[in-house]
Amino acid sequence: MTAKTCCAALALGLALLFPAAPLRAETLTPEKRQEVLRLVEALGGNEMIDQCVRQNMELVKKLRPDIPADKMPVVEREIAALLREKIAAPGGLAEQVMPVFSKRFTEAELRQLAAFYESPVGRKAVAVLPQALREARDVAQRTAIGFIPEISQRVTDTLRREAGNGASGRGEAAVSGLRGTI
Repeated sequence: MTAKTCCAALALGLALLFPAAPLRAETLTPEKRQEVLRLVEALGGNEMIDQCVRQNMELVKKLRPDIPADKMPVVEREIAALLREKIAAPGGLAEQVMPVFSKRFTEAELRQLAAFYESPVGRKAVAVLPQALREARDVAQRTAIGFIPEISQRVTDTLRREAGNGASGRGEAAVSGLRGTI
């Protein structure tokens, strides 16, 4: 994963942590800008950068085999510092994501979200929710796979009933076409 990909993943990760909210056209005031930054920090923005850098150090080692192993911590620190600079720079990622949050949350909502994510339960949510959601998704997928035979049977039965009622001359053809696909 490149630094650009890492930054994109960081932005996507931050966006996914928020529930869907109705869009609001609201000006990005300096106060609101500060609340967005506070929220991003509360969501672990710096930790995401550090994690991204750690995950990419193997790639750095492959691309730069000339760097001695004992110098890799220095390289890691420099990469993290550069990413932080690029994110915070005028026109950088931080500035680019501001409108994403600004149009979805009022200043008061941003303040409330930041306060929540700065709280002990909010910090725990940031730490454990990504893994919990992955596990929940995996459970849901495994469970849904078990529904496939029942779904297939129900669709087949419904199409047969409709074909028998003369609802469509295509009913039996549709049933035949579905066999083995659902």
